[in-house]
Amino acid sequence: MSRSPLISAAAVLIVPALPATAQTAAAPAVAPSANAELARLLSSARMWEAKNRADLARNALDKILTIEPQQPDALLLLAQIELRSNRPAEAQRILQRLRQHHPKHPATRELEDTYRIATQDKREMATVRMLARGGNEKEALERLHKLFPDGPPQGELGIDYYRILAGTDAGRPRAIAELRRQLAQRPDDARLALVLGDLLTDRPATRAEGLGLLYRLSQRTDADRKTALDIWRRTLYRVSDDPAYAVWFERYLQEAPDDDIARQTLAELEARREAHRRMLADPAYQARQRGLRQLERGNLAEAQAAFEQAMRTRGNDAEVVGGLGLVRLREGRHDEARALFSRALQLDPEQRNKWRSLLDTATFWGTIARARLAGTQGKPGEAETLARQALARQPDNADALVILADALVAQQREAEAETLLRQQLAGRMPDPGALRRLVTLLQNNGRGAEIDPLLAATEARLQTSPANAQTLRQLRAELLTRQADQLLAERRASPAIARLEEALRLTPDAPWTRYTLARAYRDLGLPALGRETMDEGLRLAPNADMRHASALYLNSVDDPDAAAALLAQIPEAERTEGMRELGGNLHAQQLLRQGRLALAAGRPDEARALLRQAAQATQADPQMLATVGREAIALGESDYGLGLVQQWLAAHPDAPAIGVRLRYGELLAAAGRDEALRAWLEDLRDRDMQSRGQRGAFEPAQRAALGDQALRLALRDTDRRLDDDDAAGALRVLAAVPAEQQQDPRWSLALADVRERQGDLDGAAAAARTVLARNPDDADARLTLARLAERGGRNDEALRIVREVLAGTAEDDIDTRLSAARRLTALRRESEAAAVVEPLRQRYPQRADIVVQQGRIAQSGGRFDDAASLYRRARTLEQADATAPMAGGTAAQRALQDLDARRDGQVATATLFSRKSGDSGISELSATEIPLYVRIPHGYTGHAFFHADTVLLDAGTLRMDASGAEEFGQIAARGSTGIAPRGQSDKGVALAAGYAYNGAYDSWRADLGTTPLGFLQQSVVGGLRYRAELNRAAATIDVSRRAVTSSLISYAGAIDPASGERWGGVVRNGVTLGYSHDVGRGSVFATVGSGVLTGHNVRTNREFTVRAGFDWPLLQARHQRVTSGLVVNYWRYQENLRYYTFGHGGYYSPQRYLSLSVPLEWSGRRGAWSWRLGGSAGWSDTYEKDMPFYPTRPDLQALSGNRTFGGGNGGGFSYTALAAVEYRFAPKWVAGMALQIDRSRDYAPNRAIAYLRYHFEPQRGPVPFPPEPVRPYSSY
Repeated sequence: MSRSPLISAAAVLIVPALPATAQTAAAPAVAPSANAELARLLSSARMWEAKNRADLARNALDKILTIEPQQPDALLLLAQIELRSNRPAEAQRILQRLRQHHPKHPATRELEDTYRIATQDKREMATVRMLARGGNEKEALERLHKLFPDGPPQGELGIDYYRILAGTDAGRPRAIAELRRQLAQRPDDARLALVLGDLLTDRPATRAEGLGLLYRLSQRTDADRKTALDIWRRTLYRVSDDPAYAVWFERYLQEAPDDDIARQTLAELEARREAHRRMLADPAYQARQRGLRQLERGNLAEAQAAFEQAMRTRGNDAEVVGGLGLVRLREGRHDEARALFSRALQLDPEQRNKWRSLLDTATFWGTIARARLAGTQGKPGEAETLARQALARQPDNADALVILADALVAQQREAEAETLLRQQLAGRMPDPGALRRLVTLLQNNGRGAEIDPLLAATEARLQTSPANAQTLRQLRAELLTRQADQLLAERRASPAIARLEEALRLTPDAPWTRYTLARAYRDLGLPALGRETMDEGLRLAPNADMRHASALYLNSVDDPDAAAALLAQIPEAERTEGMRELGGNLHAQQLLRQGRLALAAGRPDEARALLRQAAQATQADPQMLATVGREAIALGESDYGLGLVQQWLAAHPDAPAIGVRLRYGELLAAAGRDEALRAWLEDLRDRDMQSRGQRGAFEPAQRAALGDQALRLALRDTDRRLDDDDAAGALRVLAAVPAEQQQDPRWSLALADVRERQGDLDGAAAAARTVLARNPDDADARLTLARLAERGGRNDEALRIVREVLAGTAEDDIDTRLSAARRLTALRRESEAAAVVEPLRQRYPQRADIVVQQGRIAQSGGRFDDAASLYRRARTLEQADATAPMAGGTAAQRALQDLDARRDGQVATATLFSRKSGDSGISELSATEIPLYVRIPHGYTGHAFFHADTVLLDAGTLRMDASGAEEFGQIAARGSTGIAPRGQSDKGVALAAGYAYNGAYDSWRADLGTTPLGFLQQSVVGGLRYRAELNRAAATIDVSRRAVTSSLISYAGAIDPASGERWGGVVRNGVTLGYSHDVGRGSVFATVGSGVLTGHNVRTNREFTVRAGFDWPLLQARHQRVTSGLVVNYWRYQENLRYYTFGHGGYYSPQRYLSLSVPLEWSGRRGAWSWRLGGSAGWSDTYEKDMPFYPTRPDLQALSGNRTFGGGNGGGFSYTALAAVEYRFAPKWVAGMALQIDRSRDYAPNRAIAYLRYHFEPQRGPVPFPPEPVRPYSSY
């Protein structure tokens, strides 16, 4: 039986499975109505038909049709025999019987196809077979599908169908699979088995299976034995030199013993097999084969060892010598490889083509290696020459082209390089390396828009290779990553993250893309999402690089322990230098944490020792050295901390080390060395300008970091100017900032601070709104507007802004939420502020700034002990975190210091001198007071105080011959005869004690004391004063009994020289109500008082006073203030008792007093000094009624001739002046002095004071201002 040439071809067509009905028809079983005899007869008919004995097959079929005339399988076989016998008319009649009795039976469909192909489509089928035999399988298949549009036919036609189908490359496996499936259903179908065996023997992989099938067919009586043996023999001739098939020759000879050619071939195979066995037993040959296998697997070290072993006894084996040459070639030892290949050529000239090709390959790649080395050594000219030599051998070699392009770029010949790369990429097989170089070239020249079209034009040709397709994906991912890096440098996080996510979809196992994306998530306040990104990478690719990247990320989110655990999973042999540096970094961090704990526990020496160990552990990592230096600065060892990085830079003078130099700038800032930092930044700017366009140039992110440091330095300069109350200088500093950095929101907000300090709240708000114009959601700008609204008295607006900011702020945005909490605290919304901070404290219990804010909220709410505890906790956290203190200390230190000021205990004394001109011995008064004041703190809310004030009064000498002497005492009534001149003076010591409470929302003071003991007239005095804070308002009430100190008579009392009677010692018993309210930057105030004034032998008097006005700051700076305003006073006394006769009180008491004055005051501080300069100018209108000389004694009034003091209108211009200065000359000691004068018609007192104050605790921070002179008890 001849074999079709198509049988050796492979298949392309996917053959559908036979339908179930066809399977049933193809099965050897007969119709259900047939009995066992019918099945036996049908099987016999098929056997004879397969052996080409149609006559015997007809006999069996006739018997079946006698029993069952319409049996479909028998009719089908009979019709097929008729067609082979060229009797189509008989076959057509049988087909009609099947259509009539079995219209849907598979046998009917099979016969329809068979009859059609044998008659009307006979020529087309012949054409298909001819095309198939001629090698035109594609057209043959197309015509075959048209012949059988419903799928593969059944029976003999199906066998032909599969023979033709198997003639195409891709469809052969499916064709064989279908034939195997059919044979499994019809194991007795010898013809089907024969076709399958023929197909299987055509390929080495299935040849043994095919021979086994042919062997079994040769043993069957119902098969075509001759054809099976022919195919078997033909197969063996194709493998006649392969000893592995000797067994099949032996079996074949058992079936065909007369085949001498097969017997001779078997003998030759046996001889070869014996020689092969001997060769396999040779250790040198075994070493050679082992070397070849290891070489194929890429195990060069094992291959080298095997070849070297084989060389000892098979030194002239060309395969051994050439194999060792291949090892050297793959190791890049091209000269050695060339020598070995030359020797192999001499040993085995029959394979000269093989060895010459390898020799040329070694020569070529040696040239490539030298060219690449020249490029890396900075010798682009030499690299170009060598690359061109290589291209002369292989003009299209991509490696040589890429090296040549790199050399041209290095020589600033970028246009030539681009032309070369584009020519390569325009070819049929573009090289991924060339594409990568061109993309880099375009990107470096700012031509990023050309990259996507380039990739699109190259993609289709690269996709033909899976490796190239992967390279293309990597290249796209790299491009996306570069774009993301640029966007991140521009602080455009959202588009950057989108590109990184797309890059990960292309290359999900890229560790550094994942690392960049995770850091972007972290910087958005989503560290957990960043951790998930790295964890996913570990699941996909748990290799060393992924573990390294994950460890770096964990380190960046302050989880060094987890980072160290992950890094420990990398075998030591796989660790890179970067991994080892990270390990040292993590070890140093552990030492630093131990040092912080030691410092927090009060063991600074141990902390310093651990700090030095950390520096030793990370000598090779300058960034970690900078971190250690930062810790040293926080410990107060700035020189040591700065020296760590200085020494590293000195040891690496040629390294650009831009990142390290930027970190050193950060250290200078942390150490407060701003002048050194200014010079350092200038040097960095020079380096940036000089290195542009060269290797080692500043990256965009580094240039941005340099600008950021310069901006922060300018902002600190601005703050310093503001601290010095130099707002104009602060504006000059901000104006000098480059225009690009003026776009930074921090610059605009600093400008807002300056304008606020200047009192220009509208200008400050305008500066903040410029930030919102660029970013409407900028929380810092909105909170600045809230602060300005609060300063302007618009608390409701401020509160609304703060709440809006909080509503739009993420729960883990710590800084913004803390800023909002500070504003709420300032607005006295402590409960709202606590609701903001408490969740942060629970989530971040180690954040000192959160704890400090909790303390401020507690302090604002009056929970001072809780506040102190929180501040101390925060101070411990700052120490553990090595927070560097600012000029006034860390935030917790400053807060605790401010709180401790509430517990200030002190002892103070002073000398006060006052003088009021007047008539000697009558209205004149010189007073000296020497108060001694002691204050004992009681917790954070109160203190007890004590006074022991020595008072010396001198009214001069009363002389009877002096003008006006009769206006004293009873002289006008009794006369002055016999009264000698007498000095009018008194002295005594006033004692008092009291307690003052100062809470968050209210305060009060209660005191009880005496007028000076030793005075002629003594009284018990005291008072109770209460003040309530009402948001931006305050209300006070004062109930008191106080001495009237206007004159000797009113304060100490006097003795009448004419009668010896006493009078005077006036006290005021009254109540005063006060109210003030902040309005914008200023405030309005009003007080109303009413009192009863009584004294010994002094007529009782009643007063009513009103004082109202407003204060307005003209300048309000950190260290100085200038204020002005307007004050209106109204007094009304029932009696006019300002005179010094008996029954009068000696104090000013007009029946109407109305004044209007404009005060102006400047106060400030500088260093340890503080001052206050002020004055006022005013106008007054007064009225006093006429009063008798002796209002309490009609008898004396009668004796005086009913004399009266004339009243009337008065008033006019008046002014005051005040100067005070105070100096802190030691941490616990303060000294000061003050001078005050009042001038108006008939009233011109002068006052002066010098004082000394001792504090129980050292006073830290700026001196308070204005100065606070010691206050005597008489002035309460």
